[in-house]
Amino acid sequence: MAALAGASAGVIAGLLMAPESGKSTIDSLKRSAMRLGDQMDETFRVAMNKMESMGLARSGDSLQIQGNWDQVKGKMKAQYGTLTDQDLAYLEGQEDKFLGNLETKLGKSKRELVRWINSLA
Repeated sequence: MAALAGASAGVIAGLLMAPESGKSTIDSLKRSAMRLGDQMDETFRVAMNKMESMGLARSGDSLQIQGNWDQVKGKMKAQYGTLTDQDLAYLEGQEDKFLGNLETKLGKSKRELVRWINSLA
């Protein structure tokens, strides 16, 4: 949360003091936001791996989708033709709902689904 607050403050300060034109400022901000997002993803993955190695979380307890979600969805549909776009509508922060829907549709446990999806990413 502190990193997000700091990043937001930096973005606002950057907008107020930007010597560049509007379009180049927006492009620069997009690149910065993408880098920040990548850094936060990596930090989360490292933290989860550390927790798993310490026994605080079991291996395969969290989704770690790396790469293009559309490609992962395509692989999932290829293996289970009954899956629809609605079944595969993943919203960040709603992992439990997403996995619950797949549990019902495919008859697999959450843990099995997490491992399977992580292996496709």
